[in-house]
Formats: sequence, structure tokens, C-alpha cells
Amino acid sequence: MARPSASYEVQIYAQDHWVLEARFDTEAEALAFGRKALAGGRVEGMRVVRDWRRPDGRHVETEVHVEFRQVSRMVAAAIDEAPALCLTLDHCYGVQSRMTMNRVLRNYVERAVVTPTEVLHNHAELARLLNTDNLVPTAVGRVAALQAEKAGTDGRGRRDALNRLMHELTDRARAAAARKDLPAIAATGFRPMFDRLDSSLPAEERDFLARVVLSRELVQMRNWLAKLDFLGELAREDGAAADRPLGLLDGVIADVLGAPSVAQELLGAQGSLAEALCNLIDLSRGRLSPAKRAEDDRAVQLNELLAFHDLDQTRLVILDLVRRQLKGTQPLYRSDPSLEMEAFQEILKRTLGPDGPAGGGPMAEALVLRYLRFLEGGGAPGRKQAIAEVAGRIPDARDRVRFLLALADSDLGHGHAGDIARLLHALTGTPAGYGRFIHSRLPPRDNLEALTLLYCQAAESALPEEARTRLTGDLDALLVAYITEERVVERLDDPGDALRLRANRLLQVCAPGILRSRRALEMVRRRVVEHLRQPHFDRKYVEDLPDAVAQQRALRDFYRMLGEAGFV
Repeated sequence: MARPSASYEVQIYAQDHWVLEARFDTEAEALAFGRKALAGGRVEGMRVVRDWRRPDGRHVETEVHVEFRQVSRMVAAAIDEAPALCLTLDHCYGVQSRMTMNRVLRNYVERAVVTPTEVLHNHAELARLLNTDNLVPTAVGRVAALQAEKAGTDGRGRRDALNRLMHELTDRARAAAARKDLPAIAATGFRPMFDRLDSSLPAEERDFLARVVLSRELVQMRNWLAKLDFLGELAREDGAAADRPLGLLDGVIADVLGAPSVAQELLGAQGSLAEALCNLIDLSRGRLSPAKRAEDDRAVQLNELLAFHDLDQTRLVILDLVRRQLKGTQPLYRSDPSLEMEAFQEILKRTLGPDGPAGGGPMAEALVLRYLRFLEGGGAPGRKQAIAEVAGRIPDARDRVRFLLALADSDLGHGHAGDIARLLHALTGTPAGYGRFIHSRLPPRDNLEALTLLYCQAAESALPEEARTRLTGDLDALLVAYITEERVVERLDDPGDALRLRANRLLQVCAPGILRSRRALEMVRRRVVEHLRQPHFDRKYVEDLPDAVAQQRALRDFYRMLGEAGFV
């Protein structure tokens, strides 16, 4: 006898997530088993999920019954931070708002297995949330209090404003639910569905409707990893992983990863919190090691998406999870406290990169606050010491500068702007110390690019203006010292080489983005001008080339580079 294409799972609510308890061929058997388990008083809730295997092999899960014991009331979780003031509906749909929803509604999110995107775009799910105990008013009150405190405004007024937005969100979701003209993903695929939406609509409205269609599919899946599989398949579809459609999928993938239990379920058993955090940092960059993981492992598949696509919201959510864990009290290496500092050092190392620490200022702040636990002193002196010692644990001078620049763009950094500026000046204020910022084995052009990148990062940093001006001046002096002491111009302009090669190397350094330092750039430009002014430059430039055609091509390319470098 053929196995039925549908089965019924009984899932039991355990603490903050659902656990598969049993599977039956009929809904009646599953309901009877679940109600008996609930009546026994040992579980908080049960639900029955219909698992239907489609002809194409994909599984679709639909919740057919959910029930909790009456004694179990849903409460809003305590949170200590909230996004900037939500003033419009677009703010409410934004990633920071949805991240906050995942945190403050964590108990509900886990029980219902529903993302903030689904709640905001599916009226039935939103109504279900609004009818759950006193959950929404309490959550709104907590967010309003935090926003009002940070903005220095009236808490009651902020709460009223959020409630008005909730009414607007509900009305918009109700209107979308009544629409029967929206294309279905199952019939078209994700990108074709998006393309079929009215292109004359404003971009924000078109995105909203696409999320409505996506939510209609997702609410049928009451399993986090099933949602993640579905979204991953859509992102990998031909034509889906580009532009706005990819951004829409990115937002919902981020929502799924923001649910409390998903990261742990995705990574599997970890040896320590430190190992988990290092793996999450690697995952955010698409660099998670596939060792000891199957090829079809969900973490490996998500890693591939993050490696090859711009999933900015997903990265943000993953790194925010790391940040909040670092700020928490759980040991990094519970089984062996003597390895705690070593674990911290590894996490610090994993965060560093040419664009600064992964997660920016908030991550740098979390690392300093975690390190503060190793120190005896607290308060401002303790924080000052922690900033200096964490920076001192970064061996590469450029990474150290970037870490301090990132820290300056955080609440902690704002309170210690003077301490950060002094550390930066001590690191960069001696031109003779340029050797810490270059790699002697690299070509001069690479070192110039690296120092220029650091100069640009300093110029665009959140340092106070006076400190920023001082730092860029220090980096400018480092560049000039490197060019002068290492005879960079002379090495680029080696008399033993053909004039064409010498002039091209100098011009490449003058190209936009290679040197931003005014003094350093002027040193190289002067040498280029000296060449251009010599008699018969054009003839000497091409005299090493064999024929007239190659000579004309080389001259055209040279004068094009001159124009790009601003000489003509």
C-alpha cells in the first residue's frame, strides 16, 4: 500500500520552541494524542501540523490546530534597547523595527513560528497577535518607554503615536487580505511574481504587495527551517537573486534568523559559546567552514547565499545576535574558565577586517564591555582601561586604528571620545613609525592603497572634528614618510626601465582612489610632470615598442590615464 502524501505531526511546546513528539497518518489520531499530552499537565502547549508532500517533492506544512493550557499567559519580553523613533509605516517595516519585534515578542514568535514580516503583512496573523492576552499593549508600552527616554520626549505621547501606527498597519494588512488579484509564487516563481505586480505603483507599495504574497506562502509553514529552505530556494532561482526581489527575500531570511532558537538549530551542537559566536561571524561573511558538515547542510547553503549575494539585513541580524551575546553574562567557555581570555581573543580576531570590525561600532562596544569583565575596576576608569587593552590586543596597527574608529561610533565611544583620540594619536602621531602600517614584501602601490584606505576611513569616521582633523594629518605624515624614506617614487621611476613603464607606474599611483593625501599625491605628480616636460616625450615614451600601431595605442592609453588622473 502506498504511503499517504500527507501526515500529521504533533509538536509539544518546550520552554521557548516546538519539539516534534509524534507523527500520525490521520488528523483525528494526532489531535487525540496532543490533547492527551496537554491534559497531563506536563506541557504548556501542543499543536498539530499537516505535512503534505507535493508532487515535486517539496514539503508544505500547515498548522491545523494549536492549543495552550489556560494557565500559560503570553507576556512581552524585557528589552533594553529599541530602534530610533518610528514615525511612518515604512519605519515599522524596517529591519530595526522587525528585529525589535522578534525580541519583545520572542515567546509569541516561537510558539506561533511566525516572522515579523508575516505578522505585518498577513491580516489573519496580525489579528491573532492582537487578540493574544495583553501582549501588544505591553510590548508597545515597553518600546515607547525606551524610545522616549532616548529621544528625551514624553512616554505617553510616544505610546499614542505607536498605537496610531498599529491601527494603520492593521488597516493596510486588512485591505491587502481582501485582494484577489495578486499573483501566487507557486504558479510563477518569485521574480516573475514580482515582475507581474503593477509597475506603475510606487516602489514602496510594490514591495509591500510582494511581501504580502510571500507571507501568504510562509504562514502555511509552521517550522523555522522549512521557511528557511523555502526562502533559500527562491533566492537561488534564476533571476530572483538580484535587485529589489533579493532585498525582499533578504528581509524575511533575516526575520527567520532573528527568532530565538533558529541560530542554535541551524549551527547544531557547539563546544562553547565562543565557538558558536565565531561560526556566526564567519557565516555573516559567507566564510563558514564546511568541515564536518554535509553538502546539503542548511548552514552551508545559507553560507553560500551570504558569500555570493548582498544579504545585508541577514548579516545585520546575525552580527546583532553575536553582539547581544557578547554583552550578556554567559561565559564564552563554560567548561574551562581558564580558556575565557583565549576565547575572547579568538572572537576579537574573527571580527577584524579591512572595513573595520564586523558589526561596526556596536560590535566594538560589545567587545570592550565583555573585556571589562576581566578587569577589577569599573566605571569610567575601568572602561578607559578596557578600551586601551582591547585595542592593544590587536596586532595589526591598521586593524587597531579601524577598531578605535568603529568604537568612536557607539554610545560608549561617545563618552570616551577623548581617550580614543589619544590612543589614535599615540599610534599614528610619529611619522617614523610608518613601518607598522605597511608590509615590506608588498609592492609600493599596494601599501599606498592600504594607507590611503585608512586615511579615507579616518576622514569619514564619527570622531569629533578636531580629533578627526588631527588623525588625518597624522596619517598624511605617515604616507609622506613612507614615500620619502622608502624612496617610493624612485622605485616606481627606476631609470633602468623603459620610460613607458616608469610613467605608467607613476600614473597608476595618481589614479583616483590610490592616494587621497594632498602632500603625498603632490610628490608623485611632480615626478610625472618632470617626465612630461622633457623634450620629445611622446617619441621617448614609445621607443621600446616595435611598430606604429602599438605606439599609437600606447599613447592613447597614456593620455587617457592622464585625463583620469586630472592632469589634462
